[in-house]
Amino acid sequence: MPGYPEGVVGVSLTELAEPLSSLLITVATSGGGLAQTKCILTEPPPPPGPAWGTKYCDRFTAIPPPKDQQ
Repeated sequence: MPGYPEGVVGVSLTELAEPLSSLLITVATSGGGLAQTKCILTEPPPPPGPAWGTKYCDRFTAIPPPKDQQ
């Protein structure tokens, strides 16, 4: 996946209502960083495997820490 950070130690998946049938993926790294992508789920389901991510998901982008932690 483009932008997937190194050292991922945790993953969170959240189903979104807008846009319908989308999935928000948030990853945490061993260095304390967070990154996120949004994937659009379609009918019929996309094929399994690495090609799925690059076709249906945005690039991972870093989530900045809250202002009080900078």
